Amino acid sequence: MTNRGRPEKGSDDARRKLIDAAKQCFTNMPYHDVTTRMLAEQAGVNAALIRYYFINKKGLYKEMFISVTGEVMKAVNQALAAKDEFDIEQVFRIFYRIMQKNPTFPLLMFKELVLDQGQCREFLIDRLLRNNQPFIIKVIDQMQRQGILKPNVDLRFLALNFMSMLLFPWHLKGMLQAEMKLPYDQAMLDAMAAHNADILKYGCVKEQTNNEN
Repeated sequence: MTNRGRPEKGSDDARRKLIDAAKQCFTNMPYHDVTTRMLAEQAGVNAALIRYYFINKKGLYKEMFISVTGEVMKAVNQALAAKDEFDIEQVFRIFYRIMQKNPTFPLLMFKELVLDQGQCREFLIDRLLRNNQPFIIKVIDQMQRQGILKPNVDLRFLALNFMSMLLFPWHLKGMLQAEMKLPYDQAMLDAMAAHNADILKYGCVKEQTNNEN
């Protein structure tokens, strides 16, 4: 017998709607300004379902991070496991495509992890760094196995370069759209993915010959 007022166990449509609502609300408003009623109205479901699925608002907030970061990690892992030779451009395309749907999410992550202005910094550090190998490190490991990295490359700095190229365009999205007229449409993001991948793979400065010295 189904408990009155509770959804069927097999149905997660309301759960998905609440996570989508959390992405909209928490990335555009301060955490404390977002209410459970607001989240439920955005999702078009009963507010009691937040308690049923997530215990409370903070539980939904955490699940929002799990949803977005999990989507990135799943897609990157699939690319790394594919039989075809891996190309780092795939990672840029994957990340940009997912962030195009959640453009303010990287800034929210920055506030949580770097500025410590959020609600679940330790939770995110445990999930993204301590309990799982960061996907950036997985990508660099794959590049090493393929033998495409120069032997003198400092992998720590490479990871920082990679991270900056992924995140920085989203941290300054509003300013870059206004001042540089970047449209942030699919064509622009694909071009930026190819450009950034080429920088990591080949660098921007050509090797000088003796005649050029």
